[in-house]
This record gives sequence, structure tokens and C-alpha cells, in this order.
Amino acid sequence: MNSSTGFGTVSGPDLRAIRTILEDVELGFNNKDSALMNAHLADDAVVVTARGAVLEGRLAIENATREALASDFLRDATAYYQLADVVALSVDVISARKDAWSTQESAEDGRAPEMNALYIVVRRSGRWLIWRRQNTMAA
Repeated sequence: MNSSTGFGTVSGPDLRAIRTILEDVELGFNNKDSALMNAHLADDAVVVTARGAVLEGRLAIENATREALASDFLRDATAYYQLADVVALSVDVISARKDAWSTQESAEDGRAPEMNALYIVVRRSGRWLIWRRQNTMAA
């Protein structure tokens, strides 16, 4: 995992919190559990899906996620994530990038990621929350 210079290094409890967020998103996706997948969203979160839809606000994101996970397109899909980059932009703002693959085999054998996502995570009331997420399908 890379950490850009010029900004703060993320370690200890903050890094564990970011890893937990990504693990919950992955587990929620793989188990089609939209509540777990969105457990770390800020109320004013904005998500851009891999298909380019912009979803604003926790309720809209939760509703869209629930529908998408039940759809023919995603019902049998799986995802495997790896934290690729994490940087503290300030004491209460972290940028994290994850790489994603549709199978565990692809994730483990060195293939290029099929998707990546950029997260902006903010600390509010002592808790890290996803404030922005941009998903991009890789070529």
C-alpha cells in the first residue's frame, strides 16, 4: 500500500478503522447485506456508482444499494477488495483508494484490478464515515 508524501501517514487505530470500513463494504456486498454495506455512510454522503449514477444522501444510497444487490446484474456478483492507498488529508479527513476484483482468484494472482474506488472518509463525533465514494470500472 502506498502513502503519498506531503500529507499525513495513516496508521494505528485510524488505519484499522479504514480497513474495517472496506471489509464491511466487501462483506455486505458479497452477502447482499445492504445495511452492512452502508453501515459507515455519513448522512450527507455522495456516491458515484461504477455505472456513473450519482447518489446523494444516505437514504438514497441505501435504497439504491438494496435494489441493486437484488437485481439480476448483481445478485450473483462477488467482490474482493484491497486497500491500495491511504493518506490523511487532515486530522479528520482521509483519502483511501481500493482496488477490486470480481473473484478471489483474480485478486490473489496478480491480475490488474477490474474496478477501483476512491473514498473520502471523515471523522465525525469520533467515528470515521464515508463522505464521498467514486467507483470506476477499469479497462
